[in-house]
Amino acid sequence: MVAVLIAEELLLLALDDTTGRRLVGTDRLDPALGGALVAELALAERIGVTSDEEGWSRRGRVTVTDPRPTDDAELDRALAAVVAAEGRRVKDLLSGMSSRRITKGLRERLAERLARAGALERVEEKVLGLFPWTTWPARDRGPEDEVRRRLHGALVAGTTPAERTVVLVALLRVAGLLPKVLPDQDRRLVQRRAKELSEGDWVAKAVKQALDEVAAATTAAAAGGAG
Repeated sequence: MVAVLIAEELLLLALDDTTGRRLVGTDRLDPALGGALVAELALAERIGVTSDEEGWSRRGRVTVTDPRPTDDAELDRALAAVVAAEGRRVKDLLSGMSSRRITKGLRERLAERLARAGALERVEEKVLGLFPWTTWPARDRGPEDEVRRRLHGALVAGTTPAERTVVLVALLRVAGLLPKVLPDQDRRLVQRRAKELSEGDWVAKAVKQALDEVAAATTAAAAGGAG
């Protein structure tokens, strides 16, 4: 099994292989997962995001360039939400306080997809013997190992990454997951290379604009959660 979506790759890396628990809080993970869908739609040239040149009041707003189905149920769900919210800011699609958010139930749906594909296993637990709790330990680590190999190439070995890998690096960075993805590597080197990829011209302009807005929305969500 190979993870199909960038969001699925992100989730595989965000879960502890043994315990199946999240490595970061939902305040960072959930908007990053939603942002992965936004970035993937931008990669597929289905949506765009208005740039800084549009001015403060118009920047960071989603536009639809191709509303046709993508042949992926989760991407199609996100695209339909963007179509319904065209002209709204990216953060409105990712904020837990927004009625237009695409993040509601997303983490669970992605975990279920990965479980059906054989990468994860659903485990039902009870906290304090009373409260139900679902964890998602790894069943087949092959897909995640493949993603880590790509990341090692981009962040350590210096190979030229594909756009999808650059998007994943940027999302791992804003979610605070980079130190956990390649724990045996020099942290400063990894962070420096990740910053170079995230802030450079490695992806199309529309994708970069989407990632910048996702980063801002995720940072704001994390700050709100910390408060």
